[in-house]
Amino acid sequence: MIEGQHVNWRNREKLSSSARLAAGGVFFVVAVGFGLLWASSNGYINLSNWFGVCGFKQRFGLPCPGCGWTHAAEMFVTGHPLKALIIQPAAGVFCLVFLLAAIFALHCAVFGIDFGFLQRFFCSKNVCFLLVVACFVIIAGWMVNLIRTVLEDSGV
Repeated sequence: MIEGQHVNWRNREKLSSSARLAAGGVFFVVAVGFGLLWASSNGYINLSNWFGVCGFKQRFGLPCPGCGWTHAAEMFVTGHPLKALIIQPAAGVFCLVFLLAAIFALHCAVFGIDFGFLQRFFCSKNVCFLLVVACFVIIAGWMVNLIRTVLEDSGV
C-alpha cells in the first residue's frame, strides 16, 4: 500500500446472502467435525465403532494412507498440534487447513466479508494444482508412517 492510502472496509462489497449461507454451512461442518473429534478424544464417543479396524494394516502389516489420521486429529483439537504432526504429518496439515477454512468461513458468514484472494486462490486453474498438492501431502505423510513402522519393526 502507498503511504496515506487506506482501505475503507465499510465501502467494500458484501457477500450475497446465499454466499454467506454457504460460508456458514462450511463453518458448521468443520465445527461439527472438530466437535466429534474432541468428544472422541475425551471419551464421550468411540469413533472406532464408526470406522472399524484398518483392513490394509491387518492384511499387509503396514499402515494405510489413512492410518493415524483420527488420533492425530484428536491431538490437534485438544491443543496439541505438534503431536498431531508427529503422529500423522498429513493429518496435522489438513487439520490446520480446515481450521483456517473455518475461520475464513465464519468471517464471511457473520460479517459478509468478501475475501478476494480466496476467489483467486480457488479459480479453476488452481484447483488442479491444489489437488496435486493435497495428494503429495497425503503420500508424504504415508511415507513417514511407513518408514516409522519399518524402523520400529527392525528395532532401530
